[in-house]
Amino acid sequence: MKLKERIDTHTHYLPPAYNAMLDRRDLHFLDGGFPRPEWSAEIHLKNMETLSITKAYLSLSSPHLHMGDKAEAVETARGCNEFGAELMKKYPEKFGIMASLPLPEIEASVDEVRYCAKKLDIRGFCLMTNSNGIYLGDPMFDPVMEELNRVHAVVSLHPTQPGAVPSGVCEKLPFPLMEFFFDTSRTVINLILNRVPQRFPNVRFIIPHAGAVLPILGDRLAGISAVLPGFDGVDVRGSLQDMYFDLAGMIFPTQVENLNLLGVPKEHLLYGSDGTFTPVPLCVKLAEKMDSLDGVEIIYMNNPKSLFEKY
Repeated sequence: MKLKERIDTHTHYLPPAYNAMLDRRDLHFLDGGFPRPEWSAEIHLKNMETLSITKAYLSLSSPHLHMGDKAEAVETARGCNEFGAELMKKYPEKFGIMASLPLPEIEASVDEVRYCAKKLDIRGFCLMTNSNGIYLGDPMFDPVMEELNRVHAVVSLHPTQPGAVPSGVCEKLPFPLMEFFFDTSRTVINLILNRVPQRFPNVRFIIPHAGAVLPILGDRLAGISAVLPGFDGVDVRGSLQDMYFDLAGMIFPTQVENLNLLGVPKEHLLYGSDGTFTPVPLCVKLAEKMDSLDGVEIIYMNNPKSLFEKY
């Protein structure tokens, strides 16, 4: 049975500059011990055909490109973004790019946003949930958020290794299985409590994996933050409802149902395969399950077109 056509807003590539950085650090196994996958545009296009994906917005996954060396991070980000821009030129109907920034380097990241918007015609960005342990709502990132706001950026978040993990608890579990969900939820609440969505309203945030544990915590966070000193005017529920959520991964049925209960409109849901890191047969099974949803074509095609065509 042929799958329904869809636009993929959460899928990954490994451009040469990123692979070179990983090679220098002998990182052939990535977060949680998973082997680094093979990637090429040709492989990705073939997998897109299998999954009936008409267009894919490519981004880096974890680990982050900043590993303590500023010059390396700046060079790697630029190399990845320029490679991505060339891919868009070669396959304009097939690929979009979510550019990378060398956070937590503020000035260099502002420069990269400007370069991507002006020179590369890219206004989509993928930011890790934390950069060397600093979370996205931190006021030090305000100049970057201001520039993203100025160019009306679409910003997808991607989980990475948390800034700190308790020892002796779940050490045998690879980070993607549990800690990625906690780190996603942590940085979104960090953004909301620091009023980032309110202060930079032109930035449209995409939250991965159906919001991680946010659909479960939403009521609690909305209720408690409303009475905490210092959070006057913070609207947790409203901020979550304004964000977009990709449906990558094994998020049925609980997470999707709770997103609905949280009041996230169907127009803010997006398809994501988590491809390259998720094996194609599993992507097919998850896509088949999603195809059975009523009105799923809105999620597959209408919503991403509306979101990305605004810029």
